Amino acid sequence: MLSSIFAKAQDGLLSLLEVDNEPMYISSTFKGKKVVNGQSVEILSKGVLQFQIQHRFGALNSGFYNLFGLDNSQIRLGFDYGIKDWMSVGLGRSSALKTIDASTKIRLKRQSKGSKEFPVTVAINSAIFIKQYRWSETKEETFELSNQLSFAHQILIARKINRDLSVQLSPTLVHYNLVNYAEKNDRISLGFGARQKLTNRISVNAEYFMQINGKINNDVLSFGFDIETGGHVFQLHLSNSPAMIESSFIHETKGDWEQGDIYFGFNISRVFTIKENK
Repeated sequence: MLSSIFAKAQDGLLSLLEVDNEPMYISSTFKGKKVVNGQSVEILSKGVLQFQIQHRFGALNSGFYNLFGLDNSQIRLGFDYGIKDWMSVGLGRSSALKTIDASTKIRLKRQSKGSKEFPVTVAINSAIFIKQYRWSETKEETFELSNQLSFAHQILIARKINRDLSVQLSPTLVHYNLVNYAEKNDRISLGFGARQKLTNRISVNAEYFMQINGKINNDVLSFGFDIETGGHVFQLHLSNSPAMIESSFIHETKGDWEQGDIYFGFNISRVFTIKENK
């Protein structure tokens, strides 16, 4: 009887030790897959589909005649799907830019605490962008399909400082197959992002991309206000760029906050569970 009791006690202690050895992963570093315009480290769970409508109006300084930009608008429709809990793919199209984008995001490491502590969450995001063209354009001697392509590759490094504050760094490389004379094909930038939680369902975000080389336009500065309502996430944005894809808003922003080139917009996203995890 004594040996049986000792064995059970030993098994109980070992099971507790095994539980302690399991890492405690940090979740909800950001509320959505994007900080504002740029990608966050968040990835959809396996089998989850997200449909997103991104809407951007014209500049506020366009005046009352254009209802301060509300008369002008562009839209991006996007779908993202979780292949694995650590990998998702996406597909979207921007109306004004006539551009289709496809992307893959992979999480390499998650922030965790406990016996296997790791200070940050690390993910990589890669996207390809193709400008749409008319069939008649392919008949032109100067037309090449490769000239319609551009690419973006990012390393996303984020840390949830506490339950309310999260920060992120986003080193980014954008490659353009076709550029104007004296412009660089490869352009590097460094993105900074932050989220401050106000309530359980509301947070404010800020984002800034600083161009490191080949700068010919303005850096982009954006602010967001996120509201979570069940399966929906509603995001309100202010930015000096109307674009919603990395190849355009990081290096092709001409708007200036000081001149009133501020674009209001919003994102609406809805998630659907396509395949239940077992």
